[in-house]
Amino acid sequence: MKRNLIIILFLLLNLANVCAQSTFTARVVDATTGDPLPMASVYVSSSHSTITNQEGDFSIVAQPEDVLRITYVGYNAKNVKASELGRKVALKPYARMLQEVTVTPIDVVGLLKKLVKKLKMEYAQFRFEQSNYFYRQMSSNDTTYNELIEAFFRSQSDIALRNFMLTTGRYGNIESGDTLKPFYKFRNYYTTSCIAPMLPDPGIWKDLYTPLPYKWTKHYYDDLYNLSYAILQGDDDSKIIVVQFGETAQGTTHAMTGRLMFDMDKLRLLSFRGKVHNELVRIRYRTSGPTSMFRYCPRDIEIQMTYKHDRGFDEVASIGTRMVVNRGKNDYGGVYWSTLFNIGNYDIGEGTSTRKEDIYNALSQRGNDEAFREHYKIVKTTSTEEAIIRKFEREGSFGTFTK
Repeated sequence: MKRNLIIILFLLLNLANVCAQSTFTARVVDATTGDPLPMASVYVSSSHSTITNQEGDFSIVAQPEDVLRITYVGYNAKNVKASELGRKVALKPYARMLQEVTVTPIDVVGLLKKLVKKLKMEYAQFRFEQSNYFYRQMSSNDTTYNELIEAFFRSQSDIALRNFMLTTGRYGNIESGDTLKPFYKFRNYYTTSCIAPMLPDPGIWKDLYTPLPYKWTKHYYDDLYNLSYAILQGDDDSKIIVVQFGETAQGTTHAMTGRLMFDMDKLRLLSFRGKVHNELVRIRYRTSGPTSMFRYCPRDIEIQMTYKHDRGFDEVASIGTRMVVNRGKNDYGGVYWSTLFNIGNYDIGEGTSTRKEDIYNALSQRGNDEAFREHYKIVKTTSTEEAIIRKFEREGSFGTFTK
């Protein structure tokens, strides 16, 4: 009897603990400009975290006494009790150090060379380590056609993601309007998440020039990039270096440009934000006939990445991509974006993983996962995404598949 009472009390305490949890929502912004900070990290514990969406918003289930640690590369972190969160969390940017203050000039190329060497050593040691990822892809064509894909992937996950293994997910599309124009379907768009500042195993991106070359050549930067840098210092005196990779005078074809941030002392890669220029993207589009057609088109892809280091190596923490297709004579304009978030050991379910270029087709063969609606709040939806999800659910569009 005593043992049963103890068990009952234990269950009641746990039930009270669960009931005390609430959903807390806020927007993370730059304290100076007020601009939203997409893909900022919101951390409660190693198994309980999220990132902000493209609008800087996040939503997380926590207890009122939980302390949320909110971080964004290049900004001073903030710890906030969940019950005191408020509608906005403003992060103060690191101060830019004047280069005149630096005692000795910084050999930027030398630092990059050391960083590449360190990343290559990590790749050799940790290349087979895997992690689980939550993925969301949203497609919009002149508002007349929308497509949503959400899925769980397992992937090798160090400096760059490789060997995506699809586990489960849900999908849907809505088509209407003038079918004589092509409706773009970027069914392999998730492969944009394989892009990274260094590509030890480039796969389909083998012709892409990256800020950190896996195979070092003497005049790599002279031929491809204009380099500039700045040093940022936080309130705790921590320092990071920001290296800007700009195009050369003659321009670069099939190259990544943008801003790389890393810890100078520990040689830890922190983030990359930039663009891939003129990459050929495989497009499926529907014409007036019963079949679909394919073609490859050069596109610019915006990319934002962050890294984590809790397993002893630089590992992809999050990736956001965005691609815009301008409206043409025979084309709908469109916007295509995706979010990928490292969820570590989060349970993504059993089942046979599959690797296919056409993720939509792979999901349709596996069957739409009705239970996935319980997971889609891992990363809070944007206002646009939420409207489309509600429309899909209202019209029963999840699980529909149009070739």
